[in-house]
Amino acid sequence: MGYRLIFDYRIDQLGVQGSHAGALLVDGGWHCPHMPRALITATADLLGNHIDRHTWRTRVNARTSYRLRPKASPDARGAQRLLRPAAGTRPTAVCPLKRRSLGRDPRLTVVDVTPSPAGPPEICRRESVTFNRRAGSRSWQETEHGSAIWVHRYFRLRNRVEHFNGYSKDREAIERCQTRRVRGLAAQTLLLSFQIAHANRRKLAAWLDTLHTETHDPRRRASDRYKPRDPSTWTPNGHLPDSK
Repeated sequence: MGYRLIFDYRIDQLGVQGSHAGALLVDGGWHCPHMPRALITATADLLGNHIDRHTWRTRVNARTSYRLRPKASPDARGAQRLLRPAAGTRPTAVCPLKRRSLGRDPRLTVVDVTPSPAGPPEICRRESVTFNRRAGSRSWQETEHGSAIWVHRYFRLRNRVEHFNGYSKDREAIERCQTRRVRGLAAQTLLLSFQIAHANRRKLAAWLDTLHTETHDPRRRASDRYKPRDPSTWTPNGHLPDSK
């Protein structure tokens, strides 16, 4: 449907989450199978208090060199071809298995290939590999988990969701099942959807009421904050003797 997912993981869901053609799905992104272990466990090490936040940020940024890049947009079935880090006209890493990448840019990350009796995996033997929509669909997300752009997008959307949850609880009392006098999970879910729709309609109506129209000028939205009271009225009359 065109939606792009962005989400967080539990500590037991971090690290290697799957593989396809030899590529590793690490924290929601497809990476080179020879990515160092310290980069794979970066977020898990942070949550386990094994490294500090500065070290974690450095390791997360270093993952970019090992991340597979899209060669083309997904087709109608959701399949997409991804390039290995050392492939393409703009490689992000230098790999001994890709001789054309050697000697290009000394600033690029050098992949330390681990020998294997079975030989290099498919992703290391080819320029690009097709990933269908089922490959890593449970954990994959487009944005690099923990990166600056992920933090900006995720927490902005998360704060918005939490704000709407609080608004719906205050205005529609969605957390109180006693307001929905009907039994059954299906019936409760249906009535809850009506409450959420009504809360969304209430917010839209409050926003439209602040816009400029032919009858009135634009005005500020009413605040839900309580107006501060006069401090002199906080003490009940007669509690303290009158000072002369």
